[in-house]
Amino acid sequence: MTRFPGWEKRLNAVVAKHQALPSLYGTSDCYLIADDGVEAVTSERMYANALGYKTPAGAAKKLRQHGFETVRDAFAAKFAEIAPSMAQRGDIGVVDRDGVLSGGLFTSIGFMTRGADAVEFLPTSEVAYAFKVI
Repeated sequence: MTRFPGWEKRLNAVVAKHQALPSLYGTSDCYLIADDGVEAVTSERMYANALGYKTPAGAAKKLRQHGFETVRDAFAAKFAEIAPSMAQRGDIGVVDRDGVLSGGLFTSIGFMTRGADAVEFLPTSEVAYAFKVI
């Protein structure tokens, strides 16, 4: 994968899209934010057939179908892990919220992930794992 020309504009559109969407599994969740970001940067989804779930159980089932237990596992299978402090806009990562791993996307205004009700922008210092999207 390579970064396609114009990825910055597509990435900004991903941020705006998820800010406008409700927090719903399969619509705007921690995996989809990262996957939409990867697609914006590379024009490719991380995994074929990873979409189509509507519940936490459905999301977990999709991960297991690809051989993963967590979003961290899924991200690590595709991209090289880097220190969160080295992540740049368009890279993806994972926060650990009391043992619950949530994926997200590095943006120009912070690490974007999905909260219970809305998108959240967190400082890089709160990101546990980061992955370089090339």
